[in-house]
Amino acid sequence: MAMLICAHRGASGYAPENTMKAFRLAHKLGAHACENDVHLTKDGEIVVIHDHQINRVSNGEGTVENMTLAQLRAFDYGDGEKIPTLDECLSFFDGSGMELNIEIKTMDRIYDVALVRGVGELVQKHGLESKIIISSFYHQSLVDYKKLFPKVRTAVLHGDEIKEAGAYAAYIGATYSHPYFKCVDEKFVEECRKNGILVNPWTVNEAADMRRMDELGCNMLITNYPDVALRG
Repeated sequence: MAMLICAHRGASGYAPENTMKAFRLAHKLGAHACENDVHLTKDGEIVVIHDHQINRVSNGEGTVENMTLAQLRAFDYGDGEKIPTLDECLSFFDGSGMELNIEIKTMDRIYDVALVRGVGELVQKHGLESKIIISSFYHQSLVDYKKLFPKVRTAVLHGDEIKEAGAYAAYIGATYSHPYFKCVDEKFVEECRKNGILVNPWTVNEAADMRRMDELGCNMLITNYPDVALRG
């Protein structure tokens, strides 16, 4: 395939999502990039987890923003893995050769600008500005991020169709459009291309859909199964 391959929450088809085990496996399988999700803890740490609550992915219960890092690390997130901090995650990606797509999570379309600032400062600390993509469904967070950290690329996440998605992404200063893959067709990709926007669809897990995204000229495929995509 001509596309780059991004492992969604790491190689989450085979290992517990958003854990260091999943990121290490993605690297071993040959993924070009990984995607993860970040939240702020009660004590201001940035942790890597998709949901606002830990119930689905751990043997504990509670909401991330109401728990400290120490409290969150008391639980098992699958195969004995602990919840990673973004700092730990960036330490792994530094020197890995992979890019990292960090998704800024929001609570009911509300987010703390401290999360945006904290992510940017950690990325700068590790010197990884050229290896990072910042994405979010809440697009104001992307605008705010670019104001604070203009060197880092951003990506507009959306699950529904957006009219003139490429023009919209360009308008807010993004580099990429990250649509749900079922929204992607030839017209979508061409409109993005005309506006200088690259298309990175998510989450594509079936081989036939992967091939279709490749044929349409997408830039990077986001999948739980990077090895399947790499085999073409």
